[in-house]
Amino acid sequence: MEFLRKSIEQNEKETKEMLLKERQEKIASLTRSSNIPKRYRNATFENFNPKDNPRALERAKGFVEAFPGDKGLLLTGPVGTGKTHLAAAIANSLLNKLYSVYFGNVVDIMGFIKSTYNQDSEISERDAISIMTDKVDLFIIDDLGKENNTEYTLSMLYQLINRVYENEKPIVITTNFNSIELSRKLGERGQAIVSRVTEMCEPVIFKGEDWRLKR
Repeated sequence: MEFLRKSIEQNEKETKEMLLKERQEKIASLTRSSNIPKRYRNATFENFNPKDNPRALERAKGFVEAFPGDKGLLLTGPVGTGKTHLAAAIANSLLNKLYSVYFGNVVDIMGFIKSTYNQDSEISERDAISIMTDKVDLFIIDDLGKENNTEYTLSMLYQLINRVYENEKPIVITTNFNSIELSRKLGERGQAIVSRVTEMCEPVIFKGEDWRLKR
């Protein structure tokens, strides 16, 4: 009887270890495909400095707890106030819950799409757009409004945001600009983009000084 009990305990232990290993491998795979910059792969809610923005921290935590929820987040405020860190912390928290995420600034996003035009590309432009919008649980756009506003970029941005809008999927966006400034920055597509973002996202306003300069 004692042998049987120990055998069951050993099997349970090995099963737990196997499941933990599978989970860790899955998280690692999701992280590699998430496109989160190396600097922010260890960003968490715990190492975010909430001194100037405690409400932003609480809202980000609430977003993860309620995910996918009804609304995305629009993180807006001055440079260096922690918007990208908090967006990455959201991504990392969801990756640990085995959700899939795609994280990128507009330059990265456009680079990914343009890479599909290479002759040796294994995916099409449509595939790239689908990877960022349809095939992930959360799409994160960092620093919206800082890109060069070419007709191509604005057209692609509209396509991406409109795809998320039509599919009623969550999105997190960081920007240094308010809605009026952002609409102006995004040119002739600006009003349509900002209108969709406003409907999809709850605004979270950051304040404070640039922590990089303070360091």
